[in-house]
Amino acid sequence: MSADDARDDDPVAAALTEGSPYERLRVQRISVFSWSLAEKLQRVGVVMLVLGVGVGALAFVSPNGATIPVDPGRTSTYASLVSLIALGTLALVALALSALAGFRERNEPLSVERAETMLVAEELCALVGFITAGTITVIAVGLCLLPYLGGDSVTRFVSSLARSPYAAIETAFPVLPRLIAPVAFVLAALCLLAGRRWQAQWTGS
Repeated sequence: MSADDARDDDPVAAALTEGSPYERLRVQRISVFSWSLAEKLQRVGVVMLVLGVGVGALAFVSPNGATIPVDPGRTSTYASLVSLIALGTLALVALALSALAGFRERNEPLSVERAETMLVAEELCALVGFITAGTITVIAVGLCLLPYLGGDSVTRFVSSLARSPYAAIETAFPVLPRLIAPVAFVLAALCLLAGRRWQAQWTGS
């Protein structure tokens, strides 16, 4: 077996013996999210993609089916507002991860002190992105897909709440699924492409 095969079979050992200070510290740290920086960015892109699909589905729900009282394609609702909050949080996390990746690209190899600081910042971004923003995304996608289960399901769900998530709201600018979904898809694509680029650059794959 060649040395390259050995590195592929045991990337942790390769990072410890041949990697930069950043890679050595990363594989040694106890972390909630052990993915690399590039992988974190790609996974944020996947979450955005899921959000875009859910929000896009809400944009095409027909009000004629009496599942919800308004046309979500033309009226701002609490459900679309939650979707916007989820997208905004994910976008901020993606921006922060991209800034960290750009910093690493410009300053590689990092000193031990800078590597430790970067890994702490990565972990904070991951916690916000996959726990906070991920939870909001799950709620948003659930609200977007619930009307497809029929009017009875929506009625039972809304009756358990103090305020309907499908009620029309006044906003300073339109918060519509048909506007949110394309933005989510574009940002998801950028995250996936950028993450794949940095992954290829740093791993040679």
